[in-house]
Amino acid sequence: MKSSHALVLSLLISLSPMGWANSPAAGKSPVYGYLETATLQGQGRLTFWGFDVYDARYYVADPKGQNGFALEIQYIRSFKGNDLAKRTIDEMSRQGVSEKQRTIWLQGLEKIFPDIASGDTLIGLHLPDKGTMFLHNGKVVGDISGDAFAKAFFGIWLDERTSAPKLRSALIATRCPPALIAANCPNP
Repeated sequence: MKSSHALVLSLLISLSPMGWANSPAAGKSPVYGYLETATLQGQGRLTFWGFDVYDARYYVADPKGQNGFALEIQYIRSFKGNDLAKRTIDEMSRQGVSEKQRTIWLQGLEKIFPDIASGDTLIGLHLPDKGTMFLHNGKVVGDISGDAFAKAFFGIWLDERTSAPKLRSALIATRCPPALIAANCPNP
């Protein structure tokens, strides 16, 4: 009888939106396929008005992020891709990005960001000299070149001007954001 309870429990967990298939414990993150030396620096959950929105994990290839870094977001709620793109651009205004530049990047992000279901993962990878690559559930969905985009995009979470300072603290832990975002940070 115990084995049938275990089987039912296993089946329920695997069918849940936050089941094993999308958890970090299920295996290595797709981040490691692009940043082999990556280490998980920090992780946290974004909660907005009492609602859990997503879990985020921040990876760095080296202590200062000069050889690449990534942000992996596992969504708890579903979103339309265009809504995510617009929210991303709205958050970039905190980083001082001009309206003209935000309009250009919005067009790119609307083509890249898919609709997100609860349990989906979206990864942003900064690859030096290449730009920012996006993966949806482990598959490449697009990229945007340039350090200016990467600085503004990842700054949404890692810059001190973020709208989510508690999440920022959890992601960077006791270290610094990547040098691209905080070049003068005193900690290695």
